Amino acid sequence: MLAGGVVAAMAVGARAVARTVPSSGTAETLALVEKGAGCVAFYALPGGTRLGAVALGTQPHEIVADRTGRYAFVGHYGVKSWKAPGAGGSEVWVVDLAQQTLARTIDLAPFGRLHAVRVDDRGRLYVLSEKDSMLIRFDDPVRDEAPSRLIPVGGARSHYLVVRRDGARAYVADTLSGAVIMVDPDNMEVLPRRKRIGTAPEGMTLSRDERTLYVIDRPSGTIHALDAATLEERGRRTMRGEAVRVVTQADGRLIVSNLADKSLSRLDPVTLAEEGRLPLGTGAPGLNLADDTLYASLEDDRVAIVDLRAWKVTGRFATGVAPDAAVIVRSPR
Repeated sequence: MLAGGVVAAMAVGARAVARTVPSSGTAETLALVEKGAGCVAFYALPGGTRLGAVALGTQPHEIVADRTGRYAFVGHYGVKSWKAPGAGGSEVWVVDLAQQTLARTIDLAPFGRLHAVRVDDRGRLYVLSEKDSMLIRFDDPVRDEAPSRLIPVGGARSHYLVVRRDGARAYVADTLSGAVIMVDPDNMEVLPRRKRIGTAPEGMTLSRDERTLYVIDRPSGTIHALDAATLEERGRRTMRGEAVRVVTQADGRLIVSNLADKSLSRLDPVTLAEEGRLPLGTGAPGLNLADDTLYASLEDDRVAIVDLRAWKVTGRFATGVAPDAAVIVRSPR
């Protein structure tokens, strides 16, 4: 549990957060990025009543909460798709989760198409510029006006990001080169290590012990298990066509979003054997974990609530256009 009454549900593709069960005196709110609506919207849980929204700009993408639980950071992608012309967005929006307001904006120009955002256990914020293949770090993101460190990734289209809890390694899915790139954010003498993964790697997650990196080649729907220290392949499994996201449950099992099959799969983290399949009826481009609940952002502009113990959908609620990543906000009733 994070301090300050807010818990990150983990942005898409990140690891699950183990939390205590909320008491009856605690209210939970889903702070959800709605890419098409250009905002972060707030929904009361579990029913999904819309409480309000913070307007941001064109195509915000991922969101992560800071370690105090008060603020969230959202990257400005700025264009509808990677094929769209233009430099894209260059801002990081800092959202006050308690007040449901925009606290401030950090301008990262000339770096553009900011996509993935992550926070390590020291509270440092990592922002990935897809256009420039640059990993940008803020050591005190609530107060910093400029980056603390710039880490060149050396890719072609650096889209997705996973960071080890201690911040000693970062993993980038570089979709146009077909590679996963591992970098050391602190030591430029450690050269980036690359591993080719199919055509267009995208969703990634680390195992609970951070020894295994799981990467999905999106077009083929193949999940690769890599040694997180060397990027050597340990195993692979091809799903049911195009797959986009993978997350790690608190018990270590994996959940994969199958876009082509419009379903979720649950996999054994060692053998990659499929233990269960859950049809959704539509694709789920966003997977957000909290305790034993998964909030799946759907292509039909809804969120599906999945009870992971029962492995079933227990509810759905409508959202704005193109829901994606989210964090969970906790506050006293």
